[in-house]
Amino acid sequence: MLTYQPGELPLIPTQVIGSHGVPGWIWMVRDAVAEGKMGPFDIDEALKDAVKLSIWDMEQAGVDIISDGEMQRADFTWHFHGKVHGLQPLEYPRKLGYPGPDQLDAFRAVAPLSVPNGYGHDDEFLYAASLTRKPLISPIQSPVTQAFRIDPGDIYRNKGEVAWALVPYINQELKAVVAAGCKHVQFDEPAYWIVPGGMEEMVEIFNACVEGVEATIGFHLCFGNFRGRPATSHRSFAAFAPYFKDLNVDVMHIEFANRNMYEVELWEKYGGDKILCAGIIDVKGRSVEPVEVVADRIRTCLRYCAPDKLWVAPDCGFSQTVRWVANEKMRVMVEAAAQVRAEVA
Repeated sequence: MLTYQPGELPLIPTQVIGSHGVPGWIWMVRDAVAEGKMGPFDIDEALKDAVKLSIWDMEQAGVDIISDGEMQRADFTWHFHGKVHGLQPLEYPRKLGYPGPDQLDAFRAVAPLSVPNGYGHDDEFLYAASLTRKPLISPIQSPVTQAFRIDPGDIYRNKGEVAWALVPYINQELKAVVAAGCKHVQFDEPAYWIVPGGMEEMVEIFNACVEGVEATIGFHLCFGNFRGRPATSHRSFAAFAPYFKDLNVDVMHIEFANRNMYEVELWEKYGGDKILCAGIIDVKGRSVEPVEVVADRIRTCLRYCAPDKLWVAPDCGFSQTVRWVANEKMRVMVEAAAQVRAEVA
């Protein structure tokens, strides 16, 4: 359910997806951790300092819906899988060059999966909420995306069963962060196409995860962004679009900018009464788009989506983007949204 009150957000509000550009000193922190030079209190202090910086950057840019920059998570994959019991880490078969294609199975299920201590979203949210009065999103990696990295081993028949095993823990996690005060949760889903039961089963998994979750629910339909590269070669959501109506979701985020606004016209047919959060900033591009280019992307969206049903965001998170570039891209996004808002208000 949409939990934002009338007037709480402007027309065509801006949001981030979750992760922010990593401060340079965090790389030194990671090296120090690997060398055993930092204790748990040192690490916690450094990550919380990075959260403060991320929130400051987003507020300075003028973004309407922000996050903690996901700075309390060490890695998009290892953070979540590290909380799951019953997994054995696997060595990649190739260690030279770009590792993306070799990341499919980073873990193997060696026992029935469980997440006895949760994923930690409620603590992350509470700390971020103590630093800002802006609306905050709490993004979570979907069970399907977690399953994408897991070899079922002898415990499960396929990755679909792996995903279903994690569904109760995702549902519990979402309810916990909402109980902590979060009003906006988001699924990050770059692997929806791997479910053995196809799009119908993907809908069932998603709806089971959000059952009973009293919050604004977002779905980030992602195409991957490891080291600034998409995970899929055929980046199309056309096969999934007819199933949007069956998803118990309020906000659908779809990346358009890096695809030259490809398929935005499908929203007119399949969007229904949902909110389109359109990706209008290319996080995989290293340059900063001119304001007018981004404004034109928003105008393109408005051909197929009513202004009161349109939000805008970057295509994906900024974790693979240099921080100063991420800041400039946010500034451009906010300025472009304000420009178009004035035209349609």
